[in-house]
Amino acid sequence: MRRTIRLLAILAVLSAVVFAGAVNAAAEQFTIGATIWNMSVPFYANFIKGLNDGAAKYNLKLLLRDGQGDPNTQVAVVRQFIAEKVDMIVIVPGDAQAVVPVIKQANAAGIPVISANNKVGEGAEIVTFVGADDYYFGKQQGKLLVEAVGKSAQVALIMGQLGTSAQVLRKQGLDDYLKDYPDIKIVTSVAADWDSAKALAKAQDILSRYPKGQLDAIIDQGPEGVAAARYAKMAGRTEVRWILGDYPKDVRDAIKEGIVYGTVNQDPYPQAVEALHMASLYLNGEKSKIPTPNYFLDLPLITSANVDEYAPAW
Repeated sequence: MRRTIRLLAILAVLSAVVFAGAVNAAAEQFTIGATIWNMSVPFYANFIKGLNDGAAKYNLKLLLRDGQGDPNTQVAVVRQFIAEKVDMIVIVPGDAQAVVPVIKQANAAGIPVISANNKVGEGAEIVTFVGADDYYFGKQQGKLLVEAVGKSAQVALIMGQLGTSAQVLRKQGLDDYLKDYPDIKIVTSVAADWDSAKALAKAQDILSRYPKGQLDAIIDQGPEGVAAARYAKMAGRTEVRWILGDYPKDVRDAIKEGIVYGTVNQDPYPQAVEALHMASLYLNGEKSKIPTPNYFLDLPLITSANVDEYAPAW
């Protein structure tokens, strides 16, 4: 009897140890090093919220660091993540190609990388990209343009930060869409770095160089063109149609007021949440559930016809 009791006690202890180990394994928390190329850009406020909410939802420890709009700073941030031996890196790169060498270093260290919102350049190994199909985004802006001005027009293009995948791919998509409309001419292209003040200054210069009768529309690759569109209306340039990108509250208001013709709705919040969802799947051994090489989210068009159906993305 004593021997049986002793055996049962040993088995109980072993079961407790096994159970505790199983609980600890189930509760394992992975560390994600996340870096955004410039966290001061208003677009990323909702992206940051998505990262924090996604980390809580998927039981991930989040280390979030700013690239401060400088490729060298973002490279240094990624190197720090490698030194800290994080379990995965989620990167929103500024310069798509500049981060390739340091992502290769992460690859060599056995740290998987997911890119979100902006794509990484060729040569680095990425688990997947989570975000918008920016090439399709550019084609959607072209579709809005044709709806707004018809098949013949003089158009100015205000781009985001040169070298970002969003800037490059949106322009490619727009250019390719407009190949079917040879009488629509892009008369000037300038960069405003996704910055409202810069977009306003660029627009003022464009409007002065192309007076009435010489310009039919201005496309801004991002949402920062609202202040410029309002300036154009105040200056009496109501003949110029405005096509923007993304859908914050001020863009929604401008569409409702008739100042902006339309925009492409890209919501940063689900991009961030889904990036961490993909990270969780990968780290928990469910790689087969991850869409590769891209996980694209929807990009609906917003005009006065349907603006009341969509809440602003941020």
